[in-house]
Amino acid sequence: MKQKRFERIQRSIEAKFVKNLENLDTSSKERFLETFPNLWKKKRRFKEHVNERINKRHVPKENAELFYAKKIIEVLAFHDKVIIEKLRGKFQSTYAVKDDWVVILSEKGKIETAFKLKLTLPDWVKDHILKKAEVEENVHSKTIKEATKRIWDRIRFF
Repeated sequence: MKQKRFERIQRSIEAKFVKNLENLDTSSKERFLETFPNLWKKKRRFKEHVNERINKRHVPKENAELFYAKKIIEVLAFHDKVIIEKLRGKFQSTYAVKDDWVVILSEKGKIETAFKLKLTLPDWVKDHILKKAEVEENVHSKTIKEATKRIWDRIRFF
């Protein structure tokens, strides 16, 4: 029962995110960088996250915004694990590539954050369970992979 509910939540989050992707302009590097922050829960948070990733040495200082935006699309296009969490009454979807990077989407289909893992993915999940999160894991999302792979094919050489 719980798994079905979590799968329904995952599909809802993904449908909203794919709809939000329609506003992403990949006609040029400049338009991509101008429209990418609209995918975030709060547009201004994108730059804050970029600075945080620079400080943590997850992204290079040079072209950091482009590197981070492309990394997020890459993770979503090639993820191999989806983790749906419910914590304090809110759901989120986490897309992970091996034990490397994660991208977290909110219930509204917006990017909450993305970062390089310090822990292994199983340890990261255990940590969230210890924080009283309900967790359900799936292998991957065809919906997200297909939508972001098309974008990745257009931006990877920016």
